[in-house]
Amino acid sequence: MLSYKIVLVGNFGAGKTSLIRRFVENSFSQEYLSTIGVSISKKTIKNARVMIWDIEGHTEFKPIFKQYLLGAKGFIVVADLLRQESIIDIHNHIKLCNEVIKGAPLCIALNKSDMPHTLEDKELQIIKNSSELIIEVLKTSAKNGDAVEELFLKLDKKIKDNMSK
Repeated sequence: MLSYKIVLVGNFGAGKTSLIRRFVENSFSQEYLSTIGVSISKKTIKNARVMIWDIEGHTEFKPIFKQYLLGAKGFIVVADLLRQESIIDIHNHIKLCNEVIKGAPLCIALNKSDMPHTLEDKELQIIKNSSELIIEVLKTSAKNGDAVEELFLKLDKKIKDNMSK
C-alpha cells in the first residue's frame, strides 16, 4: 500500500488540529487544544496510508521547526478567515514549505468559513495566483465540515499524480 506524509502549517489558533479531527474522525470540539510540537494522525485515502502531521503554529517567538516538514509530499497551509495576520502570513508558510521540500504541492485552507468574514472571492484568486505550488484555495469549516474532505482529497490526487510520474 502506498504511504506518504502531508503536513499542516499555519499560525497559532488557525484551526489545523480541528481540520484534521474533522477529516480523520468526523468530529469537532469547541474546546481549544494547542498542539505542542507535533501530533500525527493516520487515515487511508483511496488505497494510500496518509500520515497527517499537525505541527504547532508559528508565533513571533517560536518558529516552525523545519525538520517537521522533511519527507512531506504535500502541505496544507491553514489560515483563519477572522484574523487578517494569519492570511497575510500564508506567503511566509508557502516560502518555508518550498525551502524544505522544493516544488511540493499545497492547498490553502481559509478556515472558520462558518463565521462572518470579509474575505471576497477576488481575494481568493489573488491568494491562488501567489504561487504556482498552490493547487487549490478553499474556504473551510472544521465546525460544520464545509470543504474539509474536498481539501484533503484534492491534495491526495495531486500527490498521487506526482508520485506516478
